[in-house]
Amino acid sequence: AAKLAADRMEADAAHVATLWNHAMAAFSDWTINGSATARYKGNLNIRRDGVDAARLISECRNIAFSAGSACASGSGRPSHVLRAIGLTDAQAKSSIRLGFGRYTTVEEIDIAAHAINRAAEAML
Repeated sequence: AAKLAADRMEADAAHVATLWNHAMAAFSDWTINGSATARYKGNLNIRRDGVDAARLISECRNIAFSAGSACASGSGRPSHVLRAIGLTDAQAKSSIRLGFGRYTTVEEIDIAAHAINRAAEAML
């Protein structure tokens, strides 16, 4: 498994970078949380003022994304990590996290972005 991961590392990194760039364009009305450069490109954490992330998740049940880290899942509290990087409670509660990797397709990014953006627009 380790050899396979090492053999695929460059191809996987290139694929994830392509997905990242595509997702950034698809979510152009959103603000990225954290650095756009010093990060793992397979994790996109974004926010949109006026959006209730918990409600957004409820509206987009067929899309796999979250409103915070797995360790805070279901707590109802704003992410302590987002608060630590300077976001307000309101900004943290309007943030979502999407992950993608080797098996994610550009088409899946498009489908997710369309559903999430449509639901977010309905809240504003």
